[in-house]
Amino acid sequence: MKNKILLILIIFMAIIAGITYVIYNYKLNLQEVQKINNEFKTYSEAQMLGTELVSVMNRVQDVNSKNSIEKDEKGLYIENDSNSIKMYIRLKYEDDYTTLEVEKILNDGVENFIKTYSTASFKCTEITHHEKTGNVKTLTFTETDD
Repeated sequence: MKNKILLILIIFMAIIAGITYVIYNYKLNLQEVQKINNEFKTYSEAQMLGTELVSVMNRVQDVNSKNSIEKDEKGLYIENDSNSIKMYIRLKYEDDYTTLEVEKILNDGVENFIKTYSTASFKCTEITHHEKTGNVKTLTFTETDD
């Protein structure tokens, strides 16, 4: 009889420990998502130089790497429905704008971007979120005249 009660208590404690672990990990992930969303929210409508924009590019790449976001044959991140982040940069070209995906800049080497746009001014003009999770989905930075 004592063995049955002891076995039931051990099973009950294991279930409680498992549930606690799952809840703890869920809350940790939720905090990380909120931290990343708040970090990128600070860029909304913010003016920054090209050198600062390189830091944002690297941060987006870091987040995608940590989230194990896959790349296609061109080296561009493949969007998913939950935690991928795509970043676009709209550069002035003559009288219009051309839009580049950040991965192209990072794959070609940031040095060229820094040489050309280090003192250029950029503004975050659009942030979108994944419908399913609320995580940041895309960031668009546009070169400005300021």
